[in-house]
Amino acid sequence: VDNLSQKINGKLGGINSVVNTKLALSHSSREDIFMFFGADVTHSTCSTDRPSIASVVASRDPTNTLYAARICEQYPRKGRCSVEIIKELDRMVVDLLQVFSRTCDGRLPNKIVFYRDGVDEGQYQKVLDNEVNKIKNACRIVYGDRPLPKLTFIVVKKRHNTRFFLYDGKQTMNVQAGTVIDQDITHPFQFDFYLCSQAAIMGTSRPTLYHVLHDDIGFSSDDVQRLTYWLCHTDMRCTKSVSIPAPVHYAHLAAFGSRALNFDDDRTTDNVDDDDGDDEQLEKYSIDDIQTKLMVLDPKVADDMWFI
Repeated sequence: VDNLSQKINGKLGGINSVVNTKLALSHSSREDIFMFFGADVTHSTCSTDRPSIASVVASRDPTNTLYAARICEQYPRKGRCSVEIIKELDRMVVDLLQVFSRTCDGRLPNKIVFYRDGVDEGQYQKVLDNEVNKIKNACRIVYGDRPLPKLTFIVVKKRHNTRFFLYDGKQTMNVQAGTVIDQDITHPFQFDFYLCSQAAIMGTSRPTLYHVLHDDIGFSSDDVQRLTYWLCHTDMRCTKSVSIPAPVHYAHLAAFGSRALNFDDDRTTDNVDDDDGDDEQLEKYSIDDIQTKLMVLDPKVADDMWFI
């Protein structure tokens, strides 16, 4: 009943819980306005009839509790699958920044924290080259002559084989919720950490690996870990902390739920080539070859939390 009540309250625009960034961060001023993003891409099958679905979710109020989502279908050329880069990310971020501005009486965030799910280690550089630049370009469009916000971009990885246990000399137990591992087994030079934010109800708890790829804000390790952990407590669908921050979970829910929606056939692409080609041509496959369709929802629910 509690879960159902929370979801109803969220869909009606109510607030269940709030993250106080002034308490979560060691260096935060009253002038700081945070905005949290979550992004995910789900893949159905290796067919142009079943596209990949990219979802970007962002907070739209000063409490960072209410979120809006934007969805886009991505069709790879020649039936290829696993289109992980979000081609229309700049357009989606522009739209969500404008939603935030309308809700907050014309104000815009000066700090953006972007959580990105579903990126493998081999794709980190590609994400930095494409998506981080698209986010910054979107900010330039919306902010104009105003100072641009500082951006922190964090990759969230759930698919790994690392597990942690407690051993009391007789038996092994799951670690407590909130356990952080940021040394010894992490990368010696890069900014990453494991966080087990959820308490295991049954079986073995699985920690989440976070990799900070870009950090203009200048978070300390403790700050980004505490902020991430607190965001895991704000999920509208649960009364306890979940395994990933709420923005990432919402992005996954929005992308997964959009599979059942019907889109008008209005794909857009920068470079379409229907020639079969050969393997050498496939190696030259670029993001410009991806056909995309942005989903347009009814304005009555477009900025609401329809996905929870």
